[in-house]
Amino acid sequence: MSPARSTPPAPVAVTRRIAGWLDTLGVSPMALDDTLAWLNPMWRVHRMQARVVRRVAETPSASTLILQTGAAFPAPVPGQYVVIGVTVNGVIHRRAYSPRAVAAQPGHIAITVQRQPDGLVSNHLQDALPVGSLIDIDAPAGAFVLPQPAPGEVLLIAGGSGITPCMAMLQHLQATAPHTRVTLLYFARSQVDRIFGQELARLARQWRQLHYVPVDSVVHTSRLGAAQTPGVRTLDLPMLDAACPNWRQTLSYCCGPAPLMAAARGLWQAEAAASTLHLEAFAAPQPSGDPNAHHAVTLRRQGETAQFDATGDRTLLVAGEAAGLHIKHGCRQGICHECTCRLTRGTVQDLNTGERIEGEGQPVRLCVTSAMSDLELDALNG
Repeated sequence: MSPARSTPPAPVAVTRRIAGWLDTLGVSPMALDDTLAWLNPMWRVHRMQARVVRRVAETPSASTLILQTGAAFPAPVPGQYVVIGVTVNGVIHRRAYSPRAVAAQPGHIAITVQRQPDGLVSNHLQDALPVGSLIDIDAPAGAFVLPQPAPGEVLLIAGGSGITPCMAMLQHLQATAPHTRVTLLYFARSQVDRIFGQELARLARQWRQLHYVPVDSVVHTSRLGAAQTPGVRTLDLPMLDAACPNWRQTLSYCCGPAPLMAAARGLWQAEAAASTLHLEAFAAPQPSGDPNAHHAVTLRRQGETAQFDATGDRTLLVAGEAAGLHIKHGCRQGICHECTCRLTRGTVQDLNTGERIEGEGQPVRLCVTSAMSDLELDALNG
């Protein structure tokens, strides 16, 4: 798989040039987009859309959607994310997923959706979105990607649906850099819950450079089902030393629930190897602050000012929504940055890193930030 196209196909480039000319005449580029969509929605070049062409069950709680994309959609770099938009009960909701290529199907990508308890979008995508539906889709983005050229050795650590960007990397490395030595540690609650379990086992048999270590454990998961038998294996020094003896010097990528991310971050920091570790959260960390600590938040956006109350056990996004505000956001995981605001006064905690951030103009993501004092925020994305 090659990196994202730097030059769009000729028809797309021409359409964008025409849109630019119309814009100088006071005609919105979206008007041309809407006209093209009336002929064929896949011809859009600004507000891109994708068509759901197939749904494949992966586990009892995860399904893969095969999406047909238009010519304007750039090819994703393995490990990047895309933000999709779906309409549920008349409201557009946006979430981030990791795309991967579909073998022998150019112009198609696959995203895998893990059902979340009470997850409005994940349940809609799995249960209610018909094959043939159109969804909004943004261009691929994100820095959780392999360097070019590929390194001689890579360590991948995944938990639950965090396997999806790792799977895109594995497919890419097998196809383009088969001599790269790859170790994959994959945590899942059980064999039944392991997304791509059979495909990964087959890949490990066929590709001798892949050392695949499946780990049945709930230690690094965010919640435990009542009917499960807890596994207690954890990401620790003995496991890393056994699976990848030179892990401290190996380029490493970790994606999964917050407990797994925290464990990896702590291990790499303790071994003074943090510069080799790349992290991507696939579940938003939850605040652990005092639910009785109330902080007054002032949010300025588009010339208007709103105020709400934020307790220590809620993210700023959840607190704002609970107060009835419609705050622009996408993934709710700290990935897409659509809910980013500038902190101008007060102190917050970044839930991904645990870092305290003081109000001196730094950007903060509302979905992975909790209040530690009264705050003043300026919205950056409307």
